[in-house]
Amino acid sequence: MDKDKRKTPRIDFYLPVVIKGHKGVRKVKDFSLGGVFIQIEDVSGFKQGDEIELVIELPHEKDAIEVRARIMRVTSNGIGAEFVDLSPQHAMALEFCFHLFKNTVPFPRR
Repeated sequence: MDKDKRKTPRIDFYLPVVIKGHKGVRKVKDFSLGGVFIQIEDVSGFKQGDEIELVIELPHEKDAIEVRARIMRVTSNGIGAEFVDLSPQHAMALEFCFHLFKNTVPFPRR
């Protein structure tokens, strides 16, 4: 079994997300305090190392948050992205959401 290279645990949790510069609303399939995996049918416009701007709707926040992320992985069904330069406010909002829901949803199976 391959060792998981992630620095932080993740949870299966679906959130709507918009990738600025790309049409449509996507779904975050899972997220951690360090990043997200976004389901995308056509990944041809994305490559590892690209920086993207995300607009994420967290269920406990009144307004969506905007964050920068770097694409770390491109697969046939989506992209894995690591958050870059999170503001303290956005980091706290993501941390609150993660801890609020981590005990209510199962961790992904390996």
